[in-house]
Amino acid sequence: MSTYVLVHGAWQSAGTWDLLTPFLYDAGHQVVTPALEGLGIGNSNLTPSISLSTHVEGISAVLADAREPVLLVGHSYAGMVISGAAEKHPNKVRGLVYIDAFLPDHGQSVVDLLPSEIAAYFRKIASDVGDGWRLPAGDGQLDLWGLQPGPARDFVRMRLCDFTLKCFEEPIQLPANRKSQLPASFLACVAQNYPARPFFAPFADKARKSGWAVMDVDTGHDCHVEQPQRVASLLIAAANAQP
Repeated sequence: MSTYVLVHGAWQSAGTWDLLTPFLYDAGHQVVTPALEGLGIGNSNLTPSISLSTHVEGISAVLADAREPVLLVGHSYAGMVISGAAEKHPNKVRGLVYIDAFLPDHGQSVVDLLPSEIAAYFRKIASDVGDGWRLPAGDGQLDLWGLQPGPARDFVRMRLCDFTLKCFEEPIQLPANRKSQLPASFLACVAQNYPARPFFAPFADKARKSGWAVMDVDTGHDCHVEQPQRVASLLIAAANAQP
């Protein structure tokens, strides 16, 4: 039996895992799905002060409370978060799984890892309609993530929430690069009609060059929604591959 800590990405909340978790429970595993501070339906707690450090500290607290080492899983933006949390508590991490996620080095921010025109677009949106900091959620994210009309797109739309530019602009602190010393794997979303695929493909390539197992999933960005059973089986395989 393994314990999974599943960390959601930007513009989403812990509910993003609702289709996946039953498959892990049915296989006898334990699952923790923490909500990143300020994110969730209603955005009642989203403020300009919330940052990447806020989210790293939140997941670090989850690790500190874990009774045994966990499989720490991060989707998209949460690649930054799990990298930072593993830096603080490597002894509580049995393995890392990055799901179509950012894979940073020390001192990098999300905007450093994105094409410059995308970073400029996010800053413009925050300036024009987000009081300088808020990044509103909407169908634009669903399009970017390659979600076609249907149940998966509807599922994600119902769980969207606003995000904050500060989380994308803050550099991650990884002075010891603990993630490189832990067992790790990468799930790459590779659907042909997935617009954000070029943004995340370099991180899959980086994982391969680091000797990590890289597994392709023929979906858009939210593979855990489009193919939850397949992703659950890959997470179980990742756990079984760890000592």
